[in-house]
Amino acid sequence: MDADQSDSHHNSIDATLTNLLETLPDRPSWYDRWRNLGPDSSETDRLSVYQEIRDSQLLPADAGFHLIAWQADALASKHAETALRELDDRLESLEAAHALNDLDAPDSGDTSEEHERVLEEYHRAWAAIFTNQLDEHGEHEIAELFRTNREEFDRRNEAGRQLFQGLHDLADARDSNWLDSLIEAVGGCLAADNLMGPLGILYGEKDGFWEVDIYPTPVELIGGADDGAVVSPAFSLDLEALRSTFEQVEDFGWTTIGWPDGNGPFVWIKGAHQGHELLLRILAQAPEGEEPGSKLRLPEASKELPDNPE
Repeated sequence: MDADQSDSHHNSIDATLTNLLETLPDRPSWYDRWRNLGPDSSETDRLSVYQEIRDSQLLPADAGFHLIAWQADALASKHAETALRELDDRLESLEAAHALNDLDAPDSGDTSEEHERVLEEYHRAWAAIFTNQLDEHGEHEIAELFRTNREEFDRRNEAGRQLFQGLHDLADARDSNWLDSLIEAVGGCLAADNLMGPLGILYGEKDGFWEVDIYPTPVELIGGADDGAVVSPAFSLDLEALRSTFEQVEDFGWTTIGWPDGNGPFVWIKGAHQGHELLLRILAQAPEGEEPGSKLRLPEASKELPDNPE
């Protein structure tokens, strides 16, 4: 990675994060660590800060992905300076020889073929260093994606890079997926007693304030005496985990009766999630008329054989 290119991109990242902070009601937990980053900060320290920024879910997923991939690339490049020195020297020698061959014998391809072989070896070695750096810093999913689906890795990395380079609007991208992130966060706080299908969501926004209902979709029973019945799945909700997904909490509670709309008991939390002010209600059951989101096949009742079959 070229030093000037690295500095330029770090400046773009910092500028984007500065703009993001202006849209938030409060400074996030990573603010001080990020502001303390400077030219003397180690690449490992910078990666640790970027991981905290990514984990705060204030950025679009691809932007957070790129932060980690970019910084792991910086760590890999630094390690490769010594680990791949021999391959670097061989490539330089072959490139010099190839330049001479072009002058003396333009049709000679031996040097070029060897150069391609060494270059492939270099790329394989660098990829191993890169994925090892990811694994060493706990980024196993990104490392596995790089190993098994390079096309998808490159797509996500480039999408994130474009957000930091201003080729796409970060605020628009963040708005487009924050509700998905909210559903995922709520899902992580739920523990189903039995089968639970996908979570449903109802939402609306007025003057920048959102009202969001999230609920378990009904389950249709298949087979058995209750074949065709539609039931509400039972679940428990980790309240402290739910609270921790918000940057700011103004009010938090639950009601056993529900509101006049007939949606039954719910937990509510009012505050800010990923920079969006909202009232979130987690309903104990889906609103009336909601279609089943999953099916549960029940075992058929066993048929007893007569004692003395004829």
